[in-house]
Amino acid sequence: MRKLITGFANVPKMDIGPLAQNCLTNTIGNPRYPAAKPQTDDLAAALTPYLAAAAILHPTPTQTAELAQLRTTLNQTLGAVAGMANGLYPDDEAALLSTGLMLSKIPERRTTLDVPSKFQLVDGPQPGTLCAKAKRSPGAVALKYLYTLDPTEADIEWYTVVVRDGDALL
Repeated sequence: MRKLITGFANVPKMDIGPLAQNCLTNTIGNPRYPAAKPQTDDLAAALTPYLAAAAILHPTPTQTAELAQLRTTLNQTLGAVAGMANGLYPDDEAALLSTGLMLSKIPERRTTLDVPSKFQLVDGPQPGTLCAKAKRSPGAVALKYLYTLDPTEADIEWYTVVVRDGDALL
């Protein structure tokens, strides 16, 4: 199940204010979050000075530093709202989306397949390199092989190669 993102450092400067305002509007009075007043109060307290500082067209270096501090505080308060929602509704995406925040991407799925295929080591494009050639089975995105040149080594010391599109440089 997906969760709300809790890190907002990569949200662009132009998007963080509207995102925080949307979160505040959606969370205040939301019947799913009756005990969210401390988080929404903190968010409102962080949002107002951030929006005022972000509206300055030509900030001085001091104002730029203050804006960075206000952004850090805003990121933390948004993270607190997301953390609260994730804790209350870990399996309900509709409840999470009702905060106005973004869900994380679908987690990567990894499946181990027992495939009777092998890979072939051939000379690579540069001298001293090897290339692994293998055929992927239908439905496989990539194949991961463990190999060694010394079969007496422990498994943890074997080399790993991932073959995605026909061959992989070692």
